[in-house]
This record gives sequence, structure tokens and C-alpha cells, in this order.
Amino acid sequence: MIKTISVQQLKVGMYIEDLGISWLRHPFARARWLIKSQEEIKKIKQCGLSSIKIDTIKGIGVDPPTADQLQPPAISLATTTPLPKGAEPEELTAESLAALADTVSVQDEIIQVARVYNEFLIRTRTFFSQVQLGLPINLDEISSDLDELIKSVFRNRYAASALVKLKTFDEYTYTHSVNVCVLALTLGRFLNLPLPKLKALGIGGLFHDLGKIAISKKIVNKPGPLTVDELREIQKHPYLSAKLLKTSDQVSREVIECALLHHERYCGQGYPQGLRSNEIPLSAQIIGLADVYDAMTSDRVYRKKFSQHETLKTMYAARGEEFDPILVSHLVKCLGVYPVGSLVHLNTGEKGLVMDINDNDLIKPKILLIDQPGDVTRNGPQVFDLVNQPEKKSNEVRRIVGVDAPGKWNIDPARYLLDHHSFKPAVAFAPS
Repeated sequence: MIKTISVQQLKVGMYIEDLGISWLRHPFARARWLIKSQEEIKKIKQCGLSSIKIDTIKGIGVDPPTADQLQPPAISLATTTPLPKGAEPEELTAESLAALADTVSVQDEIIQVARVYNEFLIRTRTFFSQVQLGLPINLDEISSDLDELIKSVFRNRYAASALVKLKTFDEYTYTHSVNVCVLALTLGRFLNLPLPKLKALGIGGLFHDLGKIAISKKIVNKPGPLTVDELREIQKHPYLSAKLLKTSDQVSREVIECALLHHERYCGQGYPQGLRSNEIPLSAQIIGLADVYDAMTSDRVYRKKFSQHETLKTMYAARGEEFDPILVSHLVKCLGVYPVGSLVHLNTGEKGLVMDINDNDLIKPKILLIDQPGDVTRNGPQVFDLVNQPEKKSNEVRRIVGVDAPGKWNIDPARYLLDHHSFKPAVAFAPS
């Protein structure tokens, strides 16, 4: 039973059903969960909430719990909100996706896909846990989430890939898996791959590292350099992933190849088979690109994340060696030279946040001017399109001259991207 209670009534053992605020505005990786410590309660109270919704079936209520309530809830991967009786989910088709193509703005789609991403993350964590317990792989449990992500990358190809870089979670294994899925779908859509290929890419991205659940966490999460033996152990994970996926008759050969071959490299120096160039299936190459991109742009126990721009620059420099030259060029075009969410410096001394990409000129995105030097009064942050600038002398035209790593500025990019409706287009004015 769903019940609204005062935040002051929260206890360990209660099941949070709804915090009542956007998941991007609270510190938890989940939207719904069982409270296991006083520290979690403290963090909830710090969100400034007065009331909260709990589920007294999945956790204890305000009154003393009964014996039944103390039993752990059964694990279920069913969708959070059941469909009305007799209703069927809308079938995803090439025609329905074509009708969705590029119909929503970046900021509107980020808000929409945030819910899908969060639910998918919760389901992925549970899914991995069930596989670790030896339960069978059932792709039906994730099909609706995958369809929603595919719809999202069609509505706007930049939003979902920007979202995965906006919020940091503690559990890298699960977020990395979902992020690689999102990034692979984004590049797949850019390459105009057919729907069956996109679905295989999504599943392959989600489960490319599944075999790591069979490797010691001490090795997987080791903060320092790996020993030769530890490196040999971690390099078993593609084979272990493929072995687990082969146990399900729902998993295609293409998905298994994504898991087995995503660490192969264009020059032939990858593993486990040392394949090179076109010997590596396209889907596996896409997963490999997404895997490296997300790893470099994520905080790790042994280093801080790189900016998205610096990561793409590094990967582009490795074309012809690590990556297929054409495919890595497509990745840059797909995400933008300065991806959405990038923190940039302008030649005018101003600072800005990339809000959208201009497809016809990737080095001139739309930016939100955040820090403007000089004694110029502005009515709040303004969006400025670097393409549509009035005629000026060349030294007066705004252009990007530098990029900062995430975390260097004392701002939350998510807040700016989500509150975009209050921003106004910048009026034409000369640089300060």
C-alpha cells in the first residue's frame, strides 16, 4: 500500500516509493529502494522534503511491523507501472521511429529520457544480480526499456548521450553498462542501422561486461596498476560474458559477438582473438568505441574523468591504430566536437555550457553564456548560437578556444540543461 508520511517518520526498513523530486536533484542512484541505514535517512532529510511516499507492502510501515512485513520482498523485473487491463505496448517499427526523428529539443528530451534511464538502471542492477545467482537470462524483462531508449535517440540524437554524463553514480559497473547501451544506440542511429541491428546493439552494450560478475571485485575495482596475473584474469571477461549469454536462446549471435569482441582493436593488438580491421564485426567495433568513451569520461577509482571533448580528441588521434578511422569520425560527428554539457571558454573571456549542436558546423554549437566579464548587465543566462552571429570583424566573432574538465567549475550542468525554459536567446552585442 502506498502511504504518504512525514520525513521525520522515516525508519530503516521502509521502502521509498516516491521522493517527489526529480532524480537529477537528489543524491541517490535509485528512484525506489529499501532504506538500509540512518545515513540514507539523513541524506533524504537534507533534500529539504516535508513528506514522502512509502510502500508498506515492500517495507515496514509507520506502525510496528508484522511478521509478514519483515519478510524480504520477492525480486521482480516487471515494469513499475502495469499497463491497464487489455492494453498492449505500442509496437516499435521502422515507420514509427521515422515519424519520431528529430522532433524534440535536447533539453525537453533530457527531461523525458531521465525517467527511462533511471528505471533501466534499477532493472539492470537487479538483472545482473539474478544472473550472478544463476537465474536464466530473460530479455523480455528489458525489452520495453530498450524500446524507450531507442525512441529517445530518434527524438533527439544528442539528449540521451548528454544525460549519461550529467549524473555520477557510485556503482560504475551498472551505470557503465547502461551508458554503453545508450551511446551505442546513439551511434547506431547516426549510422542509419536498421531496427533489428539497433536492438542487438542495445543488448550487446548492456551486457558487454556481464562476465565481470564472475571476476573478483578486488581485481575489477583495484585502484592501482594490475599485476600480470590480475591483467590476465580481467582479460577473461569478454569470454565469460559470451559464455553467460550463450545460455539463453533469446540472445543472438551478434549480441554474443559484441560481448566477446569489444576489446579487439583495429591494429590487431586487442583481445581475446587479436582480430584486426574488418575482421571485427561492426557491432563489436561500435560497442568498443562506446566502452572507451564512457570509461574515459567517467570518474574511476584511480583517476578523475576527462572532458568529453578531450576524450573525443584522444580517440580521434588513435584512428587507424585503435579504432577504424571512418567509424571514429562518425562518433565525433554523432556527438559533436563539443558534446552537449561541455564547459567551454570563448575568445572573449566568457564561459559557456554547450546546450545544443549545429549539425552543419560542429565547432559552432549553441552555448549558454554563464560567465561574462565586464560591466554588462544581463537578465540571467542567455543562449547564444555561434553560427548565427552578426557581421563583425574576425577578432570580434565569438569562438571556442578551450574546454574545461567536468568538476572544475562550481556549477551543476544538469541544473542549467533542465531549467532552459527560463533562458532567453542572447541579443547581438559586441564582446566585452
